[in-house]
Amino acid sequence: MNKLLGPVAAAVSAAVLSLSACGGETPTELDLIGTWEGRIDVAGISLQVKVDFLGAGETLQATIDIPEQSAFGLPLVGVALRGDSVRFDLPSNLGTARFAGVLSGDNISGSFTQGGAEGSFALSRVAVADVAPLPYASRDVIIEGAGFQLAGTLTLPEGAGPFPGVILLTGSGAQNRDEAVFGFRVFGVLADHLTRSGVAVLRCDDRGVGGSTGGGVPVTDSLFAADASLMLDYMLADSSIASGKVGVLGHSEGSNTAFMLAAERPEDVAFVVSMAGPSISGYDVLLSQIAKLSELAGLSEEQTAERLESQRAIMDMVLGGQDLSGLDSLFRTQMMQELQDLPPEQIEALGEDLDDYIDSAVEQSIAEISSPWFLRFLSRDPALDISRVACPVLALYGSLDCQVTIDANAGPMELALTGNPDHAVIVVEGANHLFQEAVAGSVEEYAALESHFIRGFPETICQWIAERFQ
Repeated sequence: MNKLLGPVAAAVSAAVLSLSACGGETPTELDLIGTWEGRIDVAGISLQVKVDFLGAGETLQATIDIPEQSAFGLPLVGVALRGDSVRFDLPSNLGTARFAGVLSGDNISGSFTQGGAEGSFALSRVAVADVAPLPYASRDVIIEGAGFQLAGTLTLPEGAGPFPGVILLTGSGAQNRDEAVFGFRVFGVLADHLTRSGVAVLRCDDRGVGGSTGGGVPVTDSLFAADASLMLDYMLADSSIASGKVGVLGHSEGSNTAFMLAAERPEDVAFVVSMAGPSISGYDVLLSQIAKLSELAGLSEEQTAERLESQRAIMDMVLGGQDLSGLDSLFRTQMMQELQDLPPEQIEALGEDLDDYIDSAVEQSIAEISSPWFLRFLSRDPALDISRVACPVLALYGSLDCQVTIDANAGPMELALTGNPDHAVIVVEGANHLFQEAVAGSVEEYAALESHFIRGFPETICQWIAERFQ
C-alpha cells in the first residue's frame, strides 16, 4: 500500500499481533469475487480486516488489509473454495496465519489460528450498488516484458479521439491496479474521474500481484522505472491516444518513479502529477515520519528524540555498508520495550514462547533493511530528477499526511521546481496520505473513513490537465 514506513517503525507496529507482512445453496468460485470486510477476534483483541478476492477456480487469488497494523495489500496463499468451505493463509516470518471458514450467502465465518493463538474471524461482502453503464470504454490489457507480463486496465473516453492519456503508478508495497486500501480503490476511483473528463487512463497490477507475473525478484527503483516505461510505450503505441499528450501520475513512492521517467524520457512524457510525492531522501522521509507519528501517539519530546536517534543509527549503518547483524540486540531491546507497554491479553495472543516471536520479528526487520530497495531508498534524492523535469508538473499534498508530511516535503518540492515555468504545489487542507477527508491523518484511521476523495480533489487534477491538453 502506500505506506512509506521504515522497517524499524513497521516492525514495532506489527508487534501488536503477529499478523504482519504480515447452510444455503452450494456456491461457485465466482461467489467469492469482490471485497469482503470484517474482523479477527483472538484473545480479547479485535482487528479490522479487508479481503479482496479475484480470479476463479485454480486462479483464485486474494489480498488482505489490516489497517491497525499498517499492513495493506498483503498477498494470501492457498486460497480455495471447495463447496461452501473457504480457506486461505497469510504467510509471515512470525508464523503462518490460517483462516478456515464457511461461506453462507454474503457472509464468511470460521476459525483463525497462528502459532499458539486461536480465535475466529467473520467477513461480509461489501455491497456494490447498481450503477448505470460506464459512459466510456474499458478493456483489459497485457503488456509483455522480458520474461514477465503486466496486466492492467485501459479506459478510453467517449468519442472518436485521439485523447490525452495518463499512466498511474502505485506507491510502495505490492499493489493492484486499483491501489485498493481498505475498501478505497484510490486509482480505480481516480481513473473513473479522469476518463469521464476526457483523459485515457492506463493502470496496471504491480509485478506478482493480480494478473501480473514476475514477482519474487529484488525490488528497486530501477525496476519500477522500467515497468513504468513499458506502460508508457503501450500508451504511445495506441492510435486512440494523442501523440505528445501522455503524462504520468504517481502516488507516494510512485511519484519518484514518475519523475524518474519524465527526466529520462523528456520527449515522451507530457506532464507529471505527483500525489503525496517525497521531495527529500528516504533517510529524511523516515525521520519526518517518526516525528509525526510520535506526535500523533502523544510521546514526549524525550521519547521522540530517542526514536529518532535509533533510526538515524540504523540508517547510518545501512548507508555505511556495515554488518547489520549487530542490530539484533537493538531491535530486540526495542521489541521488549514495546511488549512491556501491551496489555496482558495482547501479550497472551502472541503465543507461549515470546522469545521465538521476538527472534522472528528481529530476523524479518534485518532482512528488510538489508534489501537493495531500502539502501537505494535511503540514499536517493528525488529532487535531482524533479529539478530536471521541464514538462508541466502538479504536486499535491494532504495537510494531515503523516507519511509524506507537508512540513518536510512541500518546501523542497517547490524549490526543486523553481526552474520549471509551469508548475504548481498545492496543499489540500484536511486530507490524509490517500487524499481522504481525515481527522488526524493517521494510518490507523484509514479504515474508518469514507471510501472516496476529499471534496474537489479529483476535479483539481482533471481541470489542471484539461487546461493544458484538451
